[in-house]
Amino acid sequence: MCEICRSYPCHPRCPNYIPPKASHYCSICKEGIYDGEEYIENDYGKYAHWDCVNYGRDLIKFLGYEINTMEDE
Repeated sequence: MCEICRSYPCHPRCPNYIPPKASHYCSICKEGIYDGEEYIENDYGKYAHWDCVNYGRDLIKFLGYEINTMEDE
């Protein structure tokens, strides 16, 4: 038990708090992806929190596809 916050593990506002290590980071928000969080991975080895991919356009961009506009040739 911590002498300052009286918790184990320490409360995030405690000066003794050590944030958990992330093995992967979200390519959208740049935050760590931690145990229990949903994520997706693209073919380029990039990861993203599922919650960070808000719209279809974000998902298309993350997966590496392009949205094109049809033009008369």
